[in-house]
Amino acid sequence: MKKSFFFWLVFFYVILYLVFPPVFTQFFVERKDEFVAEYLLSTFLLGGIAILIYISALKGKIFEEEVLSERQPFFLYSSNALVAFGALCLSSVIFELIAFFTGSKAGLHSVVFPAGFLGKVDFVFGVIFAAFFEEVIYRFYLPRALKELLFKVRKNPQNEKINLRLSLIAETASLILFALPHLYLGFFGFLNALVCGIILRVCMIKTKTIWISFAVHALYNFLSFAVMAAIA
Repeated sequence: MKKSFFFWLVFFYVILYLVFPPVFTQFFVERKDEFVAEYLLSTFLLGGIAILIYISALKGKIFEEEVLSERQPFFLYSSNALVAFGALCLSSVIFELIAFFTGSKAGLHSVVFPAGFLGKVDFVFGVIFAAFFEEVIYRFYLPRALKELLFKVRKNPQNEKINLRLSLIAETASLILFALPHLYLGFFGFLNALVCGIILRVCMIKTKTIWISFAVHALYNFLSFAVMAAIA
């Protein structure tokens, strides 16, 4: 199978089946304050699909250029992880305060956790798989795929200003596509998702690996659930 064909196959699958559906459904669902922390089988299947896409990209089967995960000094990993995690928490607090003082709502304000051991296992692994899926699709795959697509349309222009402009378009589109499915959290929840997307993307670029942003993302989600459980 030629790489160009595989690129288009994966691209249309991701856009049509993974990215657009959660965006469109936001316009047909009501704003919710409560979240039932039960993850369906589809969540784990999406995580499996993300793993396949990530492995295929690492093996050079999707993109024109090889995807390399460069090893960085430990202090770079740890410092970027701490900064990213702190920034995520700060963003959440700021938008919650803005929503409070403006009389609006941001985020979920109550969560129903599953009962029983299997329910708790489902919750833990569901959070992990969901975070990994979002990091692969919205931070790792989409920015690179959209950038490569735009470069194909412009026939790989050598003008640095045009290249920068195309890269910014790809990055912005990826951020918006990530934030739109969070509209069910309200307008400020959408803005928080947008800022968090920027933070995690910068973390991935700085560390040159998906694993740090994934760990930060998952830890942030666990903390968010813990805070909701504590104040419930």
